[in-house]
Amino acid sequence: MKKLLSVFIISIMIISSAVLCVNAADEGLPFHLVAPGYVSAVLVGGESPTTTNLAFSLSNQMTTFFKNKENAHLNDTIEQFMKDVGCDDIWMSVQIDWAVDDVKDSVSGWHYTKYWDGDDYFGLGKDSEGNSRYGEWDVVDGGLGNATETVQTIWVTRGVTNGESFNGNPETHTPGIKDQLRPEQYTYDEENEALYIDYTKHTVYFRARFVVTVRSEGTSDKYYFSPWSNTASVGKDGENPDPLTKADIDAPVIADLHMTDKEFNDNPVVAFTLTVPDKLMKNATQAAACGGGIVIETEARVKGDTEWTLMGNTDWIIKSGEMECALLHLVNDSRPNIPKDTVIELRCRYRCDQSGQDDIYSDYSKIISFGTNDINQGGSQVTDTAPEPTDTDNKTCPICHFCPQPLGLCIFIWLLIIIVIVVIIIVIIVVSKKKKEKAAADDKEEKNNK
Repeated sequence: MKKLLSVFIISIMIISSAVLCVNAADEGLPFHLVAPGYVSAVLVGGESPTTTNLAFSLSNQMTTFFKNKENAHLNDTIEQFMKDVGCDDIWMSVQIDWAVDDVKDSVSGWHYTKYWDGDDYFGLGKDSEGNSRYGEWDVVDGGLGNATETVQTIWVTRGVTNGESFNGNPETHTPGIKDQLRPEQYTYDEENEALYIDYTKHTVYFRARFVVTVRSEGTSDKYYFSPWSNTASVGKDGENPDPLTKADIDAPVIADLHMTDKEFNDNPVVAFTLTVPDKLMKNATQAAACGGGIVIETEARVKGDTEWTLMGNTDWIIKSGEMECALLHLVNDSRPNIPKDTVIELRCRYRCDQSGQDDIYSDYSKIISFGTNDINQGGSQVTDTAPEPTDTDNKTCPICHFCPQPLGLCIFIWLLIIIVIVVIIIVIIVVSKKKKEKAAADDKEEKNNK
């Protein structure tokens, strides 16, 4: 029985260790580190025929954290902010891997190596001697435009000069592009330093992952890596997304209009909260990859007015959380300024521009005003509460990505625990039964001997 109890305890310890390992990527981070979302790739072409525009999205939780960090800088409270986070600085970058035709090919497949994980002293992509161990098209420390914004874009697989970029450097073990492609997959014009891939015959694949760097005084930078994203592609078997239509873009979800303590040209600034659902993330990322984008347009009016005014000097790039809107454009000849106690009404819609297509617009959001989350289109106030911003990445299970994590553990961990318990119970019953049968046999043998 003691042996069985020991087996049970060891089994639970193994299961607990597995859970800790799965969640270890988030240990010490102020947000859940998830893969880049909805990665999309579209050829740019032109003078650099291989250049590709790659777009991807950040989770609501990530953008909210970096927005709070930005606000701490602006409010001169960054020292306390970082103290609360538990480090001196924290930032996020992106790594982008690529492959041609077969992602498992030993030459032109995924090019990630252990050096992408970084050296303790020299950093990402370097070996212990400081040599760069990645090629020209490998992005091991790609900067983000602004981590407060949902959609990010970056140009990859750009032109290759006829030097180390193409030929590599055997002395430093730095690979060249020709070391990462098979000869039949490309042609190279040395005179014009132009690399060509026949995209009617070949497919180029891309994947991405986030790197969070945490810096604390007296220690080496610590790196945290997200899982790899979905795979995007261009070329023969590449993606060819259809243009977005109005049906693809729902009306903005906005709430919590309030007056801030900021001013712009001596007139007040209001702010509201924007929710960024998955559908919007996906379609905005697709539009950005195609060279266009989805932005938000804000209109406002003083309560009692009938006409709406399109507001300039307002946040227009999609991001989760607070959006600011300066009220300068409500000033007119009869209203030379906007007092702080002026009641404002506000509404928004999305505008999507795509190459070769007319702009499309979403429906308008609900109208919101002070003291209530929304009012109906007729103008009378209602008291129902608009949905709060959500972050599905934070609510889904980090292991299976769909269960509600009863009592903090993945449902599959619970099933494993139950299976272990059932097996132990069965073993106990079997062992007990065998002990009873042996005891009965021993008693019978003893009686026969007498």
